[in-house]
Amino acid sequence: MSVPVATTTKAARRDGRVGLVVAVLSIAFVGFGATLALLPERVRELGHGDLAVGAAAGVFPAAAIAGRLLSGRMIDRSGARLTLTWGIALTAVGSAALGLPHLAGLLVARAVQGFGDGLLYTAAAAAALELVPVARRGQALGWLSAGLWTGLSLGAAAGPWFSGLPAAGVSVAVVTAIGLALVPLLPRSAPSGAGDGRWLERRAARPALVVGLTNSGYAAITGFAVLLADGRFGHGNWLLTTFGVSLLVVRGGLGFVADRVPPRAGLTGAFGVLGFGLLTVSLSPSLPVAIVGIVICALGHSLPWPILVTTTIDELGDERRGAVIGTMTAGFDITVAVLLVAFGGVSALAGPTAVFVTAIVLVGAAHMVSLPLALRRATA
Repeated sequence: MSVPVATTTKAARRDGRVGLVVAVLSIAFVGFGATLALLPERVRELGHGDLAVGAAAGVFPAAAIAGRLLSGRMIDRSGARLTLTWGIALTAVGSAALGLPHLAGLLVARAVQGFGDGLLYTAAAAAALELVPVARRGQALGWLSAGLWTGLSLGAAAGPWFSGLPAAGVSVAVVTAIGLALVPLLPRSAPSGAGDGRWLERRAARPALVVGLTNSGYAAITGFAVLLADGRFGHGNWLLTTFGVSLLVVRGGLGFVADRVPPRAGLTGAFGVLGFGLLTVSLSPSLPVAIVGIVICALGHSLPWPILVTTTIDELGDERRGAVIGTMTAGFDITVAVLLVAFGGVSALAGPTAVFVTAIVLVGAAHMVSLPLALRRATA
């Protein structure tokens, strides 16, 4: 059976406008990083406690999941550029509304901001893939990831410079809206009109599950690496910093690897590297050893996503690009949320080391679930 060749990506060389897409995404995620850092303080200013802090933090990813699922249909029916415009606009509106003087308003603002994020990333990924040849799609996804992490890091660093969440929200909204001036510079692709009216692309469900199981490593590190380190040798914040910087460097500088290695070999190798990195962290007797393990984890974590996304699109056809990306990004968010809660129970019962052991088992499960996948690449 022949693999469908992309119909919208015909250029022999990369279109430089992919940098605009990365810039738009980075600008938006500066805002997410800055406002998230100031959220707990704002909730307490409004007279509420930790439960409300959790609700204000949790409404964002919940709304983002809905945005990712809807964005797939929007992209395939109306094009990535229009969907990207809606994502930027909603993100800016939600950010500006963060200063509303009551908790209900804050929750609505966070929901709008999260829904905008759901549209924004999915549309940015679809737009970037339109601007590169088939052979460089994995690298484009790597650039997007690097832009995302750069934005989050800069935003987290900038957060304390604002007087509070209301001031940050207005500033972030203005900066995010700059993206609206960049979107018209992107090509207007003809919508495929594809789709059966469903929010999910059913044929992308297995790749999405593989992505989700692979994210057990991500959830273990972001949720429990600090606890593990602080219980043994302290300075656990260094592990999170190392992980973020390593992902930025690996995905931005080595994104081409996902396009060069045979998909099956690359995916299997990535699972092995990620499992070894998690094992190194779980057994680490000192901070330097744990940092080495974190870097290894970042290397292993960098390949599954671009390999699975690009091969799934190549198999199903570019007319289903939006639905594939929407389904798989939603799978990412859903599984990370579930795993963080489940890992919390594991840590409470057996400690943070058990979380990393469980993550290793789940990475092995990701490999087993991935075996029936064809992982074919388009040849043109």
